[in-house]
Amino acid sequence: METPTPEDWTLELNEPVPTAVPVGAARREAHAAPIAKESRIDDMDIIRGMALFGVLTMNLALGFRVPFFGNPFSMPTGLLERVVFRLELILLSGKAMSLFSILFGAGLAIFLERARARGPGALGLLARRLLFLTGFGLAHALLVWHGDILTSYSLTGLIALFFLQRRVSVVLIAAGGSLVWQALGPLWPAAAALAGREVPGHFQEAVRVYGTASYFDVVAFRAYEIFRLEMPGYIFLVPDELTKMLLGIAIWRSGILRLEVREKHLRALRWVGFAGILYGMGYSLYRWIYFEIYHPPRVPPGMLGRIFSNFQIMALACALGYGALLLLLLRRATWRKSLGIFAPLGRMAFTNYLTQSIVFSTLFYGYGFGLLGKFGYVAMALIGTAFYVLQGFVSTIWLRHFRFGPFEWAWRSLTYGQLQPMRR
Repeated sequence: METPTPEDWTLELNEPVPTAVPVGAARREAHAAPIAKESRIDDMDIIRGMALFGVLTMNLALGFRVPFFGNPFSMPTGLLERVVFRLELILLSGKAMSLFSILFGAGLAIFLERARARGPGALGLLARRLLFLTGFGLAHALLVWHGDILTSYSLTGLIALFFLQRRVSVVLIAAGGSLVWQALGPLWPAAAALAGREVPGHFQEAVRVYGTASYFDVVAFRAYEIFRLEMPGYIFLVPDELTKMLLGIAIWRSGILRLEVREKHLRALRWVGFAGILYGMGYSLYRWIYFEIYHPPRVPPGMLGRIFSNFQIMALACALGYGALLLLLLRRATWRKSLGIFAPLGRMAFTNYLTQSIVFSTLFYGYGFGLLGKFGYVAMALIGTAFYVLQGFVSTIWLRHFRFGPFEWAWRSLTYGQLQPMRR
C-alpha cells in the first residue's frame, strides 16, 4: 500500500502571527491557536513532493489498476512491461512511502515544538489533530479507496505521542526495538492473513465487485475489507510505521533538517546516503535476479539474516539513503532552485493524495469508467507521470492565491476549532 500524508507534512512555517485578537480570547485560546511560523521548511516540501511521484506510481501499478487486497502479484508479460515493473519495484516500492512516514514523524515533533511555544495544551491539540485525521482516513477508505494509509498514520501517530517528549536516545532505542520486532515477530504470517492476502477467492471477487458493481455495492464491499480483513491486522503492522515515525522524530530533534545544522553532519549524511541506497538497490536487484532465475528468496536463518532480508527494513534503509542524498543536494543553490518545482506538490500532499484517489477510483471502478485491469504497467506509468505533472501545475497556481490546499485548510480548521484564513 503506497499512500502518502497531510498538512503536518507541509507545515506552514512562514504564516504571520494573527493580530488584533482580544486579550481575553487570546488567553482562553492560547493552547488552540495556530503556531507562529517564522521560517519555511522548504526541504521537507521538496522531498515530500518528489516522494509523491513514487507513491502515485506504485498505487497505480498495484492499487488502482487492480484491487489491492488479495492481489496475487502476477508477473507482467512482454519485455518492456517486465522492465518497467521491475524498475518500479527496485526504485520506488516501499521507499517513497517510507519517506512520507519519516516526514510525518518529523512533522509531529515540529507541530508539538511550535505549539508548546504558544502556550499549554499542545499535546492535547496534537492528539485532536490526529483524531481528525483518523476521521479523514476512515471516510477515504470507506467512500473512495481501500488503499488508505491515513488511518494507519493517525493511529500510529497517537502511539508516537508518547515518545515526543523523550530524549533522542530513548526514541532511537524504541525505533530499534520496533525494527527488530517487525523482522522477528512470529505473528507476521497471521497479519498477512488478517490483511486479506490469504483469503481464498477474495481477489477474484474484488475484481468482479470493483470492476462492475454499483457505488453502494462497492462501499459495502470496502466496509467488509476494512473491518473484517484489514483492521484486525493493524496491530501487527504498527511496528513498521512506528519505526519510521520515531526515526522522523529523532531526525528532527537532531536538527539535521535545519540547513545551518546540516553542515555539521555532512559525513554522516554521505554514509547514510551511500549505504542506504547501496543496500536497498542491491537487495532489490538480488531479489529480482534470484526470483527470475531460481525461485523466491528464502529467509536466511538467524536474527541478522531475518533483519537484512526483511522488505520493510530494506525499503526504510533505501528511503533514508534517498533522503540523505537529497539533503546533501539541497545545500547547493542550483540544486535547490531546480528541485524547488516539487515544493508545491509537497505543500499540498494531503489534497494531491486524496485527489489521486478520487480521480483514479472513478476512472477504474465500475461505477465510473470501468477500466479496471485494462491497462498494463507501461500505460499506468505514463498516465501517472502525466497526472503528476498536471498536479504540479495546479498546486503551483493554487498556492499563488491561497495559503493551503483545500483539504489542508479543512484539517487545519478542524484542528483549531475555527475557520482559518485561506487567501493570501
